[in-house]
Amino acid sequence: MEPSNTELILIRITGEDRPGLTSSIMGILARYDVTVLDIGQADIHNTLTLGLLVRAAEEYSGHVMRDLLFKASELGVNIRFYPVKKDEYADWVNMQGKNRYILTLLGRKLSALQIQAVTSVLAEQGLNIDAIKRLTGRIPLDEQRENIRACIEFSVRGTPKDRAAMQSKLLKLSSELEMDFSFQLDNMYRRMRRLICFDMDSTLIETEVIDELADRAGVGEQVRAITEQAMRGEIDFKESFTQRVTLLKGLDVSVMEDIAQHLPITEGVDRLMFVLKQYGYKIAILSGGFTYFGNYLKNRYGIDYVYANELEIED
Repeated sequence: MEPSNTELILIRITGEDRPGLTSSIMGILARYDVTVLDIGQADIHNTLTLGLLVRAAEEYSGHVMRDLLFKASELGVNIRFYPVKKDEYADWVNMQGKNRYILTLLGRKLSALQIQAVTSVLAEQGLNIDAIKRLTGRIPLDEQRENIRACIEFSVRGTPKDRAAMQSKLLKLSSELEMDFSFQLDNMYRRMRRLICFDMDSTLIETEVIDELADRAGVGEQVRAITEQAMRGEIDFKESFTQRVTLLKGLDVSVMEDIAQHLPITEGVDRLMFVLKQYGYKIAILSGGFTYFGNYLKNRYGIDYVYANELEIED
């Protein structure tokens, strides 16, 4: 049980980062047998922000702050102290049972407008942002360079008031502001996943294979018209698929190899597959397309499973 003669102190340290700074601070706290209740650090462009919530005996708290002030002056950093009431701390502890989510944003670049729009959605849903982290490498100023990406991750706490409405609004923003997002519950299952599944057409490849086959068969416009009917809900997918494949009858099988060898691979797929295999993920393709092309990608990237439709080839 906690002794009654202790104080809770929030310590904030800012300034130029340097090796040994955290060790120096901890050395002083250790000298007075201080308990660290919470700790967090961010380093942006070599500028440090270090936060500590500590519990110290009342008889030593003044000495702790004095020694930290001297050390901060020696290191050339700023330090501030804020007393924390024990009932406030108890309320903070009780909040840890609330749901936690991870919202990830990805774009060619991330602007203040994009971040403001997304964080406004979180605020509307009563979600609080606990931490923000950049996941991509340091972003160069040359925006014309290829394969530039910016990705940041928000760790948020709470329960959305209307998750479906929130997802809908985020999807709308994704289209309007040219970014992608992922919103997922932050739990052990998110961290332990080892199987990843992809669609093939217009996902791993930037085309619809059935359209490529239809163009070679001279029925491209007819096949696309049936696809549009299915998209409008005028005919179901199974029926539309049957009609489209029927139009391919008589196509020489040799065109399949040519199409496979010239598939337009989506930007980033090469690196993504390399990284997933390096980290031991099992990878599957689940597609409404055809196994011939799925197996081509399987052999190219070492994909583990392919589930798709089998084209019947006669003569």
